Amino acid sequence: MGVGVPVRALRASAVKRALPAALAGLLAIGLVVARGPVFGHARNPAVTAAGASAEARDRTFGPPSQPDLSTADATTPSAAPLAAPATQPAVSRIVAGTFYSQAMLMQRPFEIYLPPSYEQAADRAYPVLYLLHGDGGRASDWAAFGLQATMDKAIAAGTSEMIVVMPDGSGRSGDTDWANRWDGTELVEDHVIDLVNFVDQNYRTMPDRSTRFVGGASSGGFGALNLALHHQELFSTAMSFSGFIAANDPEADSGVFGEDPGFIERNSPASLVSSQAGARDIYYVLSGGQNDAYFQHRMAELSAELDRLGIAHEFHVVPGGHDMMAWNAGLDLGLAHVAAQLGDLSGPPSRTSE
Repeated sequence: MGVGVPVRALRASAVKRALPAALAGLLAIGLVVARGPVFGHARNPAVTAAGASAEARDRTFGPPSQPDLSTADATTPSAAPLAAPATQPAVSRIVAGTFYSQAMLMQRPFEIYLPPSYEQAADRAYPVLYLLHGDGGRASDWAAFGLQATMDKAIAAGTSEMIVVMPDGSGRSGDTDWANRWDGTELVEDHVIDLVNFVDQNYRTMPDRSTRFVGGASSGGFGALNLALHHQELFSTAMSFSGFIAANDPEADSGVFGEDPGFIERNSPASLVSSQAGARDIYYVLSGGQNDAYFQHRMAELSAELDRLGIAHEFHVVPGGHDMMAWNAGLDLGLAHVAAQLGDLSGPPSRTSE
């Protein structure tokens, strides 16, 4: 090798000095040829130089070729398996929606609580509770006062998971008491039945009266009683938290019920429990706040009438006044009854077993 100078022209001492460097250079060249190119990753020492060239082409133009594991050193550590992705915890949620009410010929709002397993258990169907707000309220009232936490807590304590639907009972003319107006101009009660049908068609419900319940606070409690008594084929339990019990009650909106005694009686739960043959097929959960004398007494009067008729029910005086403290306490009692009523179900109901 060299740069064109004959070896014999060099002095012996120079040859002696150059020989070790030349040998080192030849050794370095041999190592490069033997090892092949380096790509920045660990390589199998058994792969030949030809194999290294093939791998270089693979890495340049496509995925790397797999090493020949049959010749690999048994001491070479294998790659650790990838961890499975973590499963997202099941959580409940409240969704706001609208639906078209044929009774009111318009889109109407509602909110719906979907229990923790709803998104993950696609073959499961659920009982449904309808919760009605009081005068001046909206569909969002129950959610604003902590319904999601209340339901999550009840479910964690053993209550069956269920859907909770919160309709909007407002009307163009003001308060509606959840009733069909005497002159037919606003059919708010019928619009709730439209919503029941909508929910059964669009959510995974158990469409049976034994797994469908209705409750409400204040005028919503009055509405819940009326709805259940008017539609005994739909609801098995009615919950009234601080509700009134007659359409001619001072707390009722007289503009809704008019002056016809027959119409008033047909919208008065105190009368319907004795006049409706199916009234005893409904279970009643009644409650009133200990600091809410007027409505507590209305609930006590209805309880006494149900006692006289031998109709199953429960009545509770709960902490609070005419407020959400009392109504949430009443709801807790209602959920306890529902848990017992659903207790005979064997496992989570399947949508295919409806």
